Amino acid sequence: MYMRTFFLIFLSLVVNSEPREGEDYSVIPEGIVKLEGVTEIFWYGCPACAAYEEVLKKIKERNPDAQVNKIPLYTEPTAKTFYTIEALKLGDEAHAKVFEDWQLKRRSFRTENDLKAFAKRHGYDEDKFIKTFNSFGIQMKARNAINIPRKLVNAGVDFTGVPTVVVNGVYLVNRQRDTSKEIETILYLLDR
Repeated sequence: MYMRTFFLIFLSLVVNSEPREGEDYSVIPEGIVKLEGVTEIFWYGCPACAAYEEVLKKIKERNPDAQVNKIPLYTEPTAKTFYTIEALKLGDEAHAKVFEDWQLKRRSFRTENDLKAFAKRHGYDEDKFIKTFNSFGIQMKARNAINIPRKLVNAGVDFTGVPTVVVNGVYLVNRQRDTSKEIETILYLLDR
């Protein structure tokens, strides 16, 4: 009798621990987010997005093979800043500096002069940074990125803001107060 009760309790815990569609994630139309792996839709001006960097690190620690992508949103200058850093291969350190400058030092990223000041402050080649920032390719990437929320909403997806995570271009992860549960959901969806 006790063994059967224990088994049923154990089984219910195992079944209930698996992430559930509608509660932990939702399925979105394919083709809106075209990246495989974990894709964070973010904005440098968002404190929650800055904090979400730790969640992304934990995902990489737990699954080193997981591809982690980012899509910048809201304003063209900040999206262009992201793609400029990517094009110049300045790495995660440069992205962290943008977050730090914006979040902690209250620096602006709205004009070309703001970007020149950022490049100078952090020892990047100012002319190369601005030339890349103003390039046609960077402008197109930025415009495409900032249109993603509109595409999600037009497709009937409940896009509530950033940070938002999409896994394998199909699963929109519902934000959780418990980040460990959110990480488990993301890892589960990566394996689907």
